[in-house]
Amino acid sequence: MSDILSASTDAESIMVLDEIEQFAISEKTEEKTKRVSFIKNTLTKIDTLDKKISNYIHTLELNIILENIIYIFGRLFNPDIMIIFYLSVLFYQMIINKNYFYIIKPLIHLTVALILTMILKYSFKRPRPEINSKVKRLHNLRIKEKNFSMPSGDSMQAANFAIVALFYFHISFLGFLIIPFVMFARIFYFCHYFFDTLVGALIGGGISLGLVFPLKKLNM
Repeated sequence: MSDILSASTDAESIMVLDEIEQFAISEKTEEKTKRVSFIKNTLTKIDTLDKKISNYIHTLELNIILENIIYIFGRLFNPDIMIIFYLSVLFYQMIINKNYFYIIKPLIHLTVALILTMILKYSFKRPRPEINSKVKRLHNLRIKEKNFSMPSGDSMQAANFAIVALFYFHISFLGFLIIPFVMFARIFYFCHYFFDTLVGALIGGGISLGLVFPLKKLNM
């Protein structure tokens, strides 16, 4: 009789444990579902805000003088121009000042930013905005862009340049004023969405700051 009671008790205990386990699994699944839903809703809201801000800039039309000024900022930090700029400074330092290492640190910043830009672009794989043919533009920067949108390499390089100018060339914080103009120009010409430029600038500034202090310890 005692064996039967013991077996019955064990069976009930197993059933209770199974119910507790199933309840725990159910709770975890529900929590996970809520977290996933929260993340999706948050990303949807961010994307909606991003598109709203971007669409406003995409549909703006400026007069000839203003647009040509914006065009300069839109082209200023393209990789080809940045490479030519740094090589020109390097040549100047080598010929005039006989200082072969003066430009090495800024070149490290440039190289790291370019490599990181490409890695992130092909990680996010966000398509670039479509050109709105109904909106008048004097220049077409969008046609030159063949890769992905997130993050903005030009915005990243603008933030990188501001840090380099401040710490290596001792230019004041005025260099940081370039960043919003570059961001605006890249959105204006349908090259990016707003958050592409914001993320690019934040990453560029963060990475560049992270490089400054270790590189400043090098005797170059």
